[in-house]
Amino acid sequence: MVFCTNCGEELPENAYFCIKCGVRTKRGKEENVRLPREDWRDAFAQVGKELDEAFTTAAKEIEKAFQTAREEFRKATSRETVVCKHCGEKNSADARFCTGCGKEL
Repeated sequence: MVFCTNCGEELPENAYFCIKCGVRTKRGKEENVRLPREDWRDAFAQVGKELDEAFTTAAKEIEKAFQTAREEFRKATSRETVVCKHCGEKNSADARFCTGCGKEL
């Protein structure tokens, strides 16, 4: 006959855990049966690592997107101009055709 060392509940000979209080039995300890909370702890630790990697990747991608947006904004708002060789009209630096005569810059 086997009894729980924690609460004294009578247990089957092959029990790894007490049916009343959940404590690991002597047999459970001898056979190194893991406690359910150990599995949860390991799972949460793994999820934490995966989330950290995902957030790091996301942060790098966001930084790239902001860098691209900054460059595009700078180009769009730059005050540099190109003077049309046909009519002398000033055009934005990224223009392909003149706003004054329509010819290719």
